[in-house]
Amino acid sequence: MTAAAWLAAGAVVALATVVQSATGMGFGIVAVPLLVLVAPQLGIGAVLAITVVVMIVAAWSERRWLHRGDLMRASVAAVPGIVAGTLIAHVTPAAATQVVVGAVVVAASALSLLAWRARMTPASVAVAGGLGGALTPIAALPGPPMAVVYRPDEVRTMRATLSAYFAVTSVLSLISLSLSAGRAGAGPLGLDALAGLALAPAVIVGAVAAAPLVRRIPAGAVRTAALILSLVSGAVLAARGIVA
Repeated sequence: MTAAAWLAAGAVVALATVVQSATGMGFGIVAVPLLVLVAPQLGIGAVLAITVVVMIVAAWSERRWLHRGDLMRASVAAVPGIVAGTLIAHVTPAAATQVVVGAVVVAASALSLLAWRARMTPASVAVAGGLGGALTPIAALPGPPMAVVYRPDEVRTMRATLSAYFAVTSVLSLISLSLSAGRAGAGPLGLDALAGLALAPAVIVGAVAAAPLVRRIPAGAVRTAALILSLVSGAVLAARGIVA
C-alpha cells in the first residue's frame, strides 16, 4: 500500500475507535466500509485483527460488568455461523462481497437510526450470536445482529459483553479462515492480519482523542453522526460492487 493509503486507513481506524469509545459499539460498522473504500488492499484478515485489538481493550476496561452467561450463549451459537460464513467467504466473488457488506451496513445503520430493537431473550441472543458469527468471516461485521437484540438494563454490561463477543468471533473467524485455506495463519491471510495489527497505533490515537470528546459531545450525537456516515459509505460500497 502507498503511504497515503496507510494514513487514510489509520484515520479510519482512529475515527472508528472514537465512535466505539463514545458509544460502546460501532467500530465495525464505521471501519469496514470505509477501509474497503480507502484501502482496498487490506483484506478480511486485517480488519479482523485490528477488531480483536480494539475489542479486547474495550472489554477489559469494563470487565467488571461482563455478563458471562450472555457471552457464552452468543459465542457458542456463533461457532456454526462462523463455519458457514467461512465456506461462503471462500466461494463469494469480491464484488458480491462488497454488495453484501454494503447492504448489511445500510440496513443496520437505518435500523439503528430508527431506534428499532428486537425483543431480548436467551433465544434471540443465541440467534443473533449465530448470525453475527456468520457475518464475521464474510464481512468482519458481527455487530449488526447483536446490536438490534442485545440491550441489557446496564449499558456497561452491554459494552463489555458485546466487545468480548466481537473479540471472540473475530479470533475464531481468523482461525477458521486460515484452516479452511490450509494455511493455519500463514501465507496471505497471516500477512494480511499482520497488516491489520500495524494499524494498532491508530487505535491509541483514537482512544486518546475520544477522552476529551466523550466529555464534551453527547454520545448520542456521535453515534448518530457515525451511523449517517456508515449508511452513506455502505451505500457507496454496495453501488461499487454492483457496477464492478
